Amino acid sequence: MDKNKRQREWEDALNLMTEEELQFIREHPVGYNQNFVKMATKKAWEIIDDQYPISEKQAMTNAIINILEELGSQCGINDDNEICFICHGANYTIRIDKDYDYVDILDISWRKIDLNGSDLVEKMIHAINKANILNRVKIVYLIDHEEKVMDIFSSSNIPYYPNYAYLKKYLQNKILEMMSTHELVNHILQEENMSPFEKFISEIVSNDAN
Repeated sequence: MDKNKRQREWEDALNLMTEEELQFIREHPVGYNQNFVKMATKKAWEIIDDQYPISEKQAMTNAIINILEELGSQCGINDDNEICFICHGANYTIRIDKDYDYVDILDISWRKIDLNGSDLVEKMIHAINKANILNRVKIVYLIDHEEKVMDIFSSSNIPYYPNYAYLKKYLQNKILEMMSTHELVNHILQEENMSPFEKFISEIVSNDAN
């Protein structure tokens, strides 16, 4: 039988089925053609989507969670209904803005510095200011006088793309930028601790590498 003709016959048969019949094929695929099962599954979800439409925010949340899981991240929803995920050991939060135009990515409290008797605070402030010039991810710090610590945060955003492939591409690139922010700040701190001679040698090695 012609492949296209067979597919049309399957579509006609599936259009006559109820949601329960389609779900039965999906849950008991043994004995059915694999492509027929895929078509039945798709048809079942179309019926469910029509009966139980979800909000735009929920659709965006579902798409982002699917992408993060495809990228190997562990995901969840926190008490503020924000997406939380872990990537390479770091904890991130994603917020969808109220107009559903942007996806905000937050790297909350990724480093704490003791305020008591540490000259690292001034060096860190300088490193953050320099990193903000060099980087598209913005870094901020908060001074907690009660806990006597300096808290460091990073944030960035991307426009929301309804196209799944584009959203995945931009989200993945932005997460990589967020991760590289830690390395950038640490690199600037290392340079701050170098002697003039060590900086001179480092510049020579860097130029040779380029």
